Amino acid sequence: MKTVFKLGAIGTGNIFTAAHVPAYVDLRDEVRLTALYNPTRSSAEQARDAYLRKMDEAEAQVNWDIAICDTPEELFAKVDVVDNCAPSRWHAAYSIQALSAGVHVMSEKPMARNALEAEAVVAASRRSKAMYQLNDDNVFLPRYQHFKNMVGSGIIGDPVNVWITRGTASSARSEWFFEPLAGGGAILDYGSHAVAGSWFLIGFDKEPEEVKSVRICVKDRTRLVGGRLCNIETDDDAHFKVRYRNPENGDWISIFIESTWSWPDLAENASDVHGWFLIEGSEGRITGCFDDEDQEYIVIRRNGFGEKRVPIKSYRSETLSFRDEIQSFLRSIELGRPPILDAGTCAKTIRVINAAQLSELQGRKSVTMEELDRFLHAFGTSESPSDLLEIGDRIALKLTEPYRMKGK
Repeated sequence: MKTVFKLGAIGTGNIFTAAHVPAYVDLRDEVRLTALYNPTRSSAEQARDAYLRKMDEAEAQVNWDIAICDTPEELFAKVDVVDNCAPSRWHAAYSIQALSAGVHVMSEKPMARNALEAEAVVAASRRSKAMYQLNDDNVFLPRYQHFKNMVGSGIIGDPVNVWITRGTASSARSEWFFEPLAGGGAILDYGSHAVAGSWFLIGFDKEPEEVKSVRICVKDRTRLVGGRLCNIETDDDAHFKVRYRNPENGDWISIFIESTWSWPDLAENASDVHGWFLIEGSEGRITGCFDDEDQEYIVIRRNGFGEKRVPIKSYRSETLSFRDEIQSFLRSIELGRPPILDAGTCAKTIRVINAAQLSELQGRKSVTMEELDRFLHAFGTSESPSDLLEIGDRIALKLTEPYRMKGK
């Protein structure tokens, strides 16, 4: 008999209601929305209404109760799986609580604000019988899988350099994104996508060794945020490079990343399904393009042999990749096999982002992982979720220091 999972959501804002609820309706034979928690109760009630409305439109019965919970602990007692869609400040804390309660958890990106919080999630995952997945839906877009397989085939030789741009030039996101403590800027938002996506392309067996900021800044400081014209105090544009090493043979690959809430510099389009990347190898390069009918191609240029275009499957929006990432996690739980974006792998994406932030803070000097560890541990360490939150706040304020208004 097929498993039907009971699911609860912590954080019921736009990413849950607009992106995940439609996926749960599509996957209604596999998962049932059972409980919701949000500090603002009316938000949870609106999310429940959205789910019921979409289920009704799909002519699907909801013959079970959907609880609006007063605490996360009440929610954990009612569900098998938690969808962690809270603001970034609480991603690690809620993930740790869920894992400690023996509840499977998939968390929105970033998995944490800093590597100390991320490692605490890793430790909780190791202690728990439950599974953890970072919900980075970008790697579930077919284009990423096609490009990864092309690199793995050896058609361009050894990968040498990767360029990737991710972002959307808009202020149309929740206010907390622009807060140093709750959000942390474009580098933690789209930077999480860009680091995980580009690393996926070259293989998670490669180890990040060194990171250098090229430019992390506030491009468009004055913005209309939540209906209020204000000056933002987090980065909205980040350019940095990462050097990865293959532990098997010592080979290295450089990745140049742009993550932005402003207009992209590397390419015209930095969106999820059309975002630009280029992979350069020892024998050629591959990139992508779209024709006038929006058919997507991989463009292969082999040194001395001209160009070839290969049509590939393409998603026109993230709607299907949201569904795929959720379904993949459910299958992982059923099979007892860790997801590809597990806690151990994804903690390293946060290390890369923190190293880029530290590089900018230190005048754009190159930062190794060892230097990052020394910087973070100077703030203290703790296994207590409340202590981790307080330490994380102090780290966040230090790493976002360059972007706050002078004299404040």
